[in-house]
Amino acid sequence: MKRVTIKDVAREAGVSITTVSHALSGQGVLKQETRDRIVELAKSMQYIPDWNGQNLKSARTGLLGFFTSSISGYYGVLVDAMYGECKVRGYGMEIFIFDDGENLLKLLMGKRVDGAVILHSGLIEEQERHLQDMEFPVVYLDRESRGIHTSSVLFDSYESGRMAAEYLYALGHRRILVLKGVDFTYDGRMRQIGFEDFMREKNRPLGQEYILNCRFDRRIAYRETKAFLQKGLPLPDAVFASNDDSAFGCITALREEGHSVPEDISVLGCDDVELSQWYAPALTTIRTHIREQGILAMQELAGLVQGTKEGEIHRIAGEIIERCSCRRK
Repeated sequence: MKRVTIKDVAREAGVSITTVSHALSGQGVLKQETRDRIVELAKSMQYIPDWNGQNLKSARTGLLGFFTSSISGYYGVLVDAMYGECKVRGYGMEIFIFDDGENLLKLLMGKRVDGAVILHSGLIEEQERHLQDMEFPVVYLDRESRGIHTSSVLFDSYESGRMAAEYLYALGHRRILVLKGVDFTYDGRMRQIGFEDFMREKNRPLGQEYILNCRFDRRIAYRETKAFLQKGLPLPDAVFASNDDSAFGCITALREEGHSVPEDISVLGCDDVELSQWYAPALTTIRTHIREQGILAMQELAGLVQGTKEGEIHRIAGEIIERCSCRRK
């Protein structure tokens, strides 16, 4: 089957090659309807940019990119670690924040960076396949993907969920309240599955009324914990918060309702953010090694860009950090 070229797309669209290039890369000044029409046409024709051909006028940029939907809170540690590793390896780093995967894809097609670390749940499978077809070096932090030019560097959230359940179970806790994260993210989904799998194996499945949707957010965790306590259900022995921020919100709500941590209820977090060790009580949590994840992601990406390795999947194990917010029942 003959490879579709940018000339074919331009001819079919009735525009110049330059216009097609600008539309697909997100550059240039075009009407949005024109840009959208060309992008849809290119997709329907199964056009794949030939980055090794004559269309690529420039050499490598010397930049690696981080593509995400947010850099708030804990992600600042990740960004700092990635930037430090970029400097060590002689690369600059650019950060791109988008709401959807379509804009992310357009920017990568414009070859603004030599490779990308992606932490963005808005990137759908079709767009992920398109990046693989482009043979563009990518390291994912939020999904399992492997190819010649594609790697994943993941925190092992499933095993950390199991670890959390096993730890609380070993302390004698059986009625556990879970503050879950965001369902459509890899870490949120896998932590919840791991925790529930362990409890089910112990014949202690979680009741739905003991699972609160807190979306990794301190204020939501505070509000949802308050609402739970006011229902008059039997108090939990312990709480597993899918991140430390949710644990802080939960502890505040418990205190305001007259419950002491850990004397009345143990609370276990996940991430080990800096505040965890200074909080009162100091938070027992699972260390996710986010700095190490950032460093390894950039090491992996540099190897893919330079062609010295093929893609693989790395999983980083969690570690229980015992402090003062949990006690034996």
